[in-house]
Amino acid sequence: MVVLNLLYGQFRLAFILLATSAVVLVFYVIGKSKKNFKWGIRTLGFMGYPIIGINFFLNDGIEGPSFYIFLMVHVLILAILPIRAFWLWTLYNFLFFIGLYYIDLYHPALIPENYTGTEMKLVDHTITYLACLLGIMIIIIALKWNYQKQKLKNDKNSIALQKANKELSGNNDQKNKIIALISHDLKNPLLSITKILELVNEGELTKEETEAVMKELYIIASNAQRMSEEILDWATVELKNNTAKFKRVNFKEHCDSMLTIYTSMARQKRIDIEVSFNGSQTITTDIDRLLLIMRNLLQNAIKFTPEGGKIIFSFHNSSKETYITIKDTGKGIAQERLQRLFNMKFDSTEGTSQEKGTGVGLYISNENAKKIGGTLKAESEIGKGSSFTLTLPAHPNPFKEG
Repeated sequence: MVVLNLLYGQFRLAFILLATSAVVLVFYVIGKSKKNFKWGIRTLGFMGYPIIGINFFLNDGIEGPSFYIFLMVHVLILAILPIRAFWLWTLYNFLFFIGLYYIDLYHPALIPENYTGTEMKLVDHTITYLACLLGIMIIIIALKWNYQKQKLKNDKNSIALQKANKELSGNNDQKNKIIALISHDLKNPLLSITKILELVNEGELTKEETEAVMKELYIIASNAQRMSEEILDWATVELKNNTAKFKRVNFKEHCDSMLTIYTSMARQKRIDIEVSFNGSQTITTDIDRLLLIMRNLLQNAIKFTPEGGKIIFSFHNSSKETYITIKDTGKGIAQERLQRLFNMKFDSTEGTSQEKGTGVGLYISNENAKKIGGTLKAESEIGKGSSFTLTLPAHPNPFKEG
């Protein structure tokens, strides 16, 4: 508009507009440095309408294009200011418009005529209207661009929030499983210790029997302590990282202390445990998760096998797969329950000595079998016993040598 008015010879108006531009620029620089454009926008609004009023008087009033600028400036102000200020600035705009329109209609002598011809009027209106049209278009583009930018930011934040909520929910589920697992794995050893102490306290044992029982008590207690430490170490790792950690291990070496505990527990029910290892005992697996599965399966086998029964623990390793089977001569599992054995809907059952079972152990065992790339299958027949076979690949992914 400064350039346009200079071309038209409107030097006073060009100077006023130039001064206004300088003031607006100063407020813009200050606002940008302080990241607060509030005062600059208000100054633009309060100065803008009076200057447009001056342009109205110096540019042929109603015959000139000043009212186009009124609308463009109002769109600019509304695009920037908060909604609560809309009514104030709309009223401010309307009062200026009505006031200037009234002066032009009832006091036309106050407004000088500057157009020298129809052609000049057409050019002035065309250029001013086009400038306002482009100004409004730029304002709308800026609004849409900022909206899309904010929407993209919000979408990213929403995705991040959903991911965080999912991880938090997974951590909570994992924590609940770990709590159930600790209770599940430590309950039977502690129960065995309690029963032995009851026999000692009742004083019904001979000196030789007491010494034998105390030795067994020491074995169970020390191994239970070791097992609890292993479980807690595993729980710490599990909470930090829910993925399997594969490495090369000697399975038999890791398995021996665990088998000692469960052999002692089985002896209390006069259950024999036969152990056999065939093939290479070095395998690639997540040993913590694998031992977790073994503990759960052995506990269940002891729990549901009657006195005088038998449990067979067999390990067979080939070049392609590893098979670990735990077979018992227990009470067996009904076919309808066998089909939902690894579901999360746990069925409470009683062992042969009224031991309480929740079914959570088998669910956790199956979940961990999947995490280490294996499959857990169950076969059973009522009155004849059950057989659980864990099949592991020779080269699970990801592979980590260690």
